[in-house]
Amino acid sequence: MRQKRTDEGVRLMTRPTTLLVTLFLAAAYFIPGTAASAAVTYNPTVATMINGVTQAQLEPTVRDLSGEQQTLVGGSMVTITSRYSGSGVPIDLAEQYVYEHMASYGLSSVSYQSYPGQGGSVQPGRNIVGQITGTTNPNQIVVISAHLDSMPRVDPNYGADDNASGISALLYMARTFAGHSFAYTIQFVAFGSEENGPGTSDKWGSGYYVSHPPTGKTFAANINVDAIGVTSDGTNAWIQTRTANKRPAAEANMVTLWQDVKTAYSLTGYKASENANSITGSDQNAFWKRVPGIGAVWFVEADCFKTTNPNWHTLNDRVSTFNWPYYVAFTKSIVGMAAHQASIIS
Repeated sequence: MRQKRTDEGVRLMTRPTTLLVTLFLAAAYFIPGTAASAAVTYNPTVATMINGVTQAQLEPTVRDLSGEQQTLVGGSMVTITSRYSGSGVPIDLAEQYVYEHMASYGLSSVSYQSYPGQGGSVQPGRNIVGQITGTTNPNQIVVISAHLDSMPRVDPNYGADDNASGISALLYMARTFAGHSFAYTIQFVAFGSEENGPGTSDKWGSGYYVSHPPTGKTFAANINVDAIGVTSDGTNAWIQTRTANKRPAAEANMVTLWQDVKTAYSLTGYKASENANSITGSDQNAFWKRVPGIGAVWFVEADCFKTTNPNWHTLNDRVSTFNWPYYVAFTKSIVGMAAHQASIIS
């Protein structure tokens, strides 16, 4: 995640040319009524997915990606010493790690999406996209995302909470949802170069992905997971949205869905709170800027830029700082919400 600031990208635009571009993007990518949220009905398959979230499931991936232990990539044991987007071999290894794990799950497809970058600190890189093709609404995509890169720009660079925690949750959902049927197509996306500016350019990361949708498909929703492993009080979990006067109905429905999942599955160990203040913060910003009519939310530990995690963007962002009961509980809520958002069938 990047440093907190006011989101200029979703402010009302006044220049005619910019407004025309915005309207075009909305028309191109948004179908009204997609990924609608109804009252949550308990589903035993979803309950099994939720109950499968444990520290034992999440911790190995966090340790692998933060360089706390060696891991298998390309048939060799390696240490991923950095995930800074300009680190060269280390970030290449991290990208390959995610690709190989997704490829082992039996998804409909897994692919790299290369983006050009623009020189300087924003080098060419790759998003990794795994897909489960939907059954009744295959041309509408629910995007479940997390960014792979990390800060600071040094080697070693652990980045355990920001954002190995989100990638581990993403990979858990990819392998757990694989083999099940959903009404909507799901794309599990590990974005690159988020720390260079999430969604601010169509030349890297989430901005490139949103600007290059698959032919004939539209975006229905975005569930973005970034920094969910540490909290100061052990309970407060945020769903980050736009302010009420900028938030579309579909986004409000996603908040309700997340809160209803907590009730339907009797989830405990976290406090479900909406924080609506339109910060850019993470990769949901690409959807806010380029697909304004859909719901796009960011799951994040509360007050992440201040007191919650003082180790954010430092070399102390390590696995040893995690609040594991909180991380597990928070991830369970996201798993349940995502399964219902994509309209699980079986």
